[in-house]
Amino acid sequence: MATNGEILLEVRDLRKYYPVTKGFIFQRQVGAVKAVDDISFFIRKGETLGLVGESGCGKTTTGRVILRLQEPTAGQALFEGRDIFKLGKEELRRLRRDMQIIFQDPYSSLNPRMTVGDIIGEPLEIHRLARGKEKVRRVQELLEVVGLSPYHANRYPHEFSGGQRQRIGIARALAVNPKLIIADEPVSALDVSIQAQVLNLLEELQKEFGLTYLFIAHDLSVVKHISDRIAVMYLGKIVELAETEELFSNPQHPYTEALLSAVPIPNPELRRERIILPGDVPSPINPPSGCRFHTRCLYAQPSCKVNEPPFADIGGGHYLACPVQPFKHQRSKAAVLSKQPAKR
Repeated sequence: MATNGEILLEVRDLRKYYPVTKGFIFQRQVGAVKAVDDISFFIRKGETLGLVGESGCGKTTTGRVILRLQEPTAGQALFEGRDIFKLGKEELRRLRRDMQIIFQDPYSSLNPRMTVGDIIGEPLEIHRLARGKEKVRRVQELLEVVGLSPYHANRYPHEFSGGQRQRIGIARALAVNPKLIIADEPVSALDVSIQAQVLNLLEELQKEFGLTYLFIAHDLSVVKHISDRIAVMYLGKIVELAETEELFSNPQHPYTEALLSAVPIPNPELRRERIILPGDVPSPINPPSGCRFHTRCLYAQPSCKVNEPPFADIGGGHYLACPVQPFKHQRSKAAVLSKQPAKR
């Protein structure tokens, strides 16, 4: 993939399969859950790549495998040219300073037995960045950076709201001055008003510290607000990737089109035509042959059932995995806005 900027992270042909076993005593593998199945993408320094899709499509698994919180089945993840999956234990420990994660659940991701000061200060001690009074000073600075007060360092997680806990998680991720942060649905468990505050905080921190984000979410309106580019994932594969404005104005994959049709319009006089996909999401244990979306696609052709479409650039950095590209010939339904009489 060609880029116009310096690449911080490049993922090549990444796979993560979970074995399915059978038998009570002598277990044998009878299949595999193909959570992530041969995906490739890159993230430039200082940008935000949004990764979206339905629940169970492999978004979170992708982020955890990149950080080696889970080991990959195959593929490469190059961070500044170094393959993360080939690093030894000590090399990986040093690299973790440059790559951090913000977890989805601000309640279960913080140790209830530790004070906020200990939670944020723990990475500083592990990486030998600060101890004693210097650690206390650094923790107080981080709390102020994320919009909390220094005296909060002596409190426990149960004394905070969900939004405040997520700010603590962000402070913990910032403690070691990372280059890349993987944000795993960081606002999905928060109220809408708090979501906006956290998103604005993440944008401010990106500008201040030159951070790079992989922002995982299922809410396209949230992803649109914060992302420079968006990758759409379905059943373990990326089916479309483009710059944010390009994806919203010119979606090419039927699945992307269906997702966009569900995004509400903040105007009571306009209505978007809703695309309802038939059937259910197939099992990742036995995914469909050919194009994985053909069982639910409104434009599927006989060849879609046989040939798996390549993930290729169709121009201007817009990547697509669709054998028919129906929207070059069909009316784009999600873009159809009809005028509705205003309610009195």
